[in-house]
This record gives sequence, structure tokens and C-alpha cells, in this order.
Amino acid sequence: MTEPVPTVPLEPGDAAVCVEVWLAALRERDGAEPAPGTAERAAAKFAAPWVAGRGVHDPTAPSAGAAGSPAARLLGFALVTAPGSGYPTDPPDAAYLSMLGVAPGHARRGLGGALLDAVAADARAAGHARLSLHVMPSNAPAVRLYEAHGWRPHGELHEHPLLGLPVRTYLLEG
Repeated sequence: MTEPVPTVPLEPGDAAVCVEVWLAALRERDGAEPAPGTAERAAAKFAAPWVAGRGVHDPTAPSAGAAGSPAARLLGFALVTAPGSGYPTDPPDAAYLSMLGVAPGHARRGLGGALLDAVAADARAAGHARLSLHVMPSNAPAVRLYEAHGWRPHGELHEHPLLGLPVRTYLLEG
């Protein structure tokens, strides 16, 4: 039996470090630099009203005050923002899983699932019975993760605003 992955609440000051992790995860996934505008788009998501934010830290990394950077400590994060902060086609009452990122070298170790479960529980505790997210169907590992945690496809495919690739909305209900 595996040990549960402890998550901690994100703070507004964590946004820049989360964006660093997000960009590194995209580089690893895509094998290339993220599209122009990706960093700015990611940073803007932290300006939307938050419903929940969670992180997973490496307990063996030096603290931010020591020789290590905060980004070296953050292994993953998830951010849920208020209803209406996702796409216009999202259900109007659904809080939005705006970002979920796991640092390179740490994927498929249970961090993403722990973060998903933690922010979903936090969102429900804040009164949000439904959550939405958007994922490219070509990102098969992410699709498998979401479906394994109860998320289901919703609506038609739409276009990613920066990449022009197909994106599907998923909902978590209850």
C-alpha cells in the first residue's frame, strides 16, 4: 500500500513558482519550449478569484531560505478558480480546475491524483458541487488521470486559444 501524498494550501505568493513548474512540465511533455504567451496566460490564471489551491513539496529539498529555490521544493500544484473563469461553454455553476502541473521527473507517482482529490474536496467544502477542466485529447496521460478520478467528458471539442489544437471539457460532479 502506498503512502498518501500530503498536499499543502497554496498562497498567492506561490504563483510565480507554480508558473515555473507549469512551464517545465510543458517542456517535458512537448519536448519544446511552450508557445509564446504561455507564461503570461498561466500567470493571469492566478489573478482570477481562487476557490482552492494545493501544492506538493519535496521534503528533502532545501528550504527557500537555504541554498535551494522555491521551485526546487514544489513538485506539483493545482489551482481551482471561481465559476465563470474558464471557457464560456463551461457550466455557469462549475468551479474551474484552471491548472494542474507536476514537475519533470515526478509524474506518475500519485502527485497529480492527490492534488486533484485535494482541490476537489476543498472546492466542495467551499460550496461548489461541480468542477470543470479543459484538456487536449492528445494528452493521453492527463485524460487517463482525470477519468480515473471521476471526471467525465462534457460537450463538444473546442480550440485551444494559444495552440489551436482540440480541447475537451471534463466535469466532476458531486
